Amino acid sequence: MATLGWIGLGDIGAPMALRLIGAGHRVVVWGRTAARLQPALDAGATAAGSAAELAAQCEGVLLCVTDGDAVEDVVFGPRGVAEGARRGTLIVDHSTIHPETARLASRRLRSSGVAWVDAPVSGGAAGAKAATLSSFLGGDGADVERAREWIAAYAARITHIGPVGAGQIAKSCNQAVVAASVGLWAEVIAYARRCGIDPHLMIDALEGGWADSAIRRVHAHDIADTRFRRTPGLILLKDLDIIGDMARTTNSPMPLTETVAMLFRLLLAQGHEPGSFGAIGQLYAERKPMPRARSIPRA
Repeated sequence: MATLGWIGLGDIGAPMALRLIGAGHRVVVWGRTAARLQPALDAGATAAGSAAELAAQCEGVLLCVTDGDAVEDVVFGPRGVAEGARRGTLIVDHSTIHPETARLASRRLRSSGVAWVDAPVSGGAAGAKAATLSSFLGGDGADVERAREWIAAYAARITHIGPVGAGQIAKSCNQAVVAASVGLWAEVIAYARRCGIDPHLMIDALEGGWADSAIRRVHAHDIADTRFRRTPGLILLKDLDIIGDMARTTNSPMPLTETVAMLFRLLLAQGHEPGSFGAIGQLYAERKPMPRARSIPRA
């Protein structure tokens, strides 16, 4: 069993940390919002006064924060992880950030003997609670194998993709598929409703066919009812921006992904409530049927 630090106790991070505690690891937590620490403390974790204090106690520090700016802040900011980490410490980042941000972080820490593994996850809060997440790992082979033992507490599929940054690239592929699927479900749900059929009946009817997916099971009914979890921003759009930048850098044509990103940007521009996944349904829910095109009479 290891002594591990955890930073980032949100909807996904909190159940992951609880799984680590349940697996028998000694877990130290830190965060700016004291209330978010309480479930982990109740389960047996201990609290640190800063990210640096947390790192000084731990052989591994695991992060699950919002974005690259948050990673930069908690690792390299004042009293950050880098300040307290010892030679041999392994940082495992479960956040979804730009691959270049992960690579840069790894290079900055290397001279002090601190290793980095990027390990973004897919499966959401439900997957974290059920310990069925998929995790995509980027890093040195020995570091990945060391991290694998910890990640196994909450992930059912753990894949070493390649060197540092490769895990983030795999996550960007995941997010491109997820975003396109969500957008298409919003579109066909509105289409079914305007064609006079119950969209919920259609959603259930597609179970088991080639159109089935986790998006159908978890999000489609919420999209049909325009239910979605409120968030302070549209996190999926952040991920699509990362994909867009990587696509330009690698000269990779991604017209479908660019179109979906445009739809999410339109959602925000029109003043709709930003939320996760199902929020895109708002673009379709309030639209009136398009008038039929009239044929132009021949002369």
